Amino acid sequence: MGRVDLRPYEPGDRDAVLAIFDGNADTFFGAGDRGWLAETLDEPDGPAFVVTVDGRVAAFGGYEIWDHYNKALLYWGMADRRYHGAGLGRLLLFARLLHVAEHGDPPTRYVTVDTSPMIAPFFLACGFERTAVWPEGYRSGMEMHELRFDLSATDRAALRARVSDALRRAEAAVAAGAAEKFPAA
Repeated sequence: MGRVDLRPYEPGDRDAVLAIFDGNADTFFGAGDRGWLAETLDEPDGPAFVVTVDGRVAAFGGYEIWDHYNKALLYWGMADRRYHGAGLGRLLLFARLLHVAEHGDPPTRYVTVDTSPMIAPFFLACGFERTAVWPEGYRSGMEMHELRFDLSATDRAALRARVSDALRRAEAAVAAGAAEKFPAA
């Protein structure tokens, strides 16, 4: 037990992704976000990915390239609550950064994300810089933090190494916690 893989999102993953959202909604998402996620799953704005554990969807996220700006925007990014702390989010993040670097069309310098004050430290620890803080930036009234990652400051080999390291660490964490923290559903 504990095989971790990353692959493109498929329509058959929809229910599993919605279940991940539902398991995280009370802490991480606002009212109306589930409908927005459902729309995204039905018509993704760009490439989307899932992380699987032993073949089961355990994390989801994607990105879109902005045509008129030199940036990509990360959308969503969530892991099944049972796997919080196992590194699936880090794997998903670095895989998306690498995908933008290698496949962004048009080629893109910046990758941006907006998130809550609770999640912003994760992105900062992964090499993002904070570019703005918006009091009541979300309609829910929550503060919004905007962050960006400069792809021109990191070469692809370094990103590939970060993806490999994140995968290795996630597999080790899942294997170590398989019996206790990450029981089968």
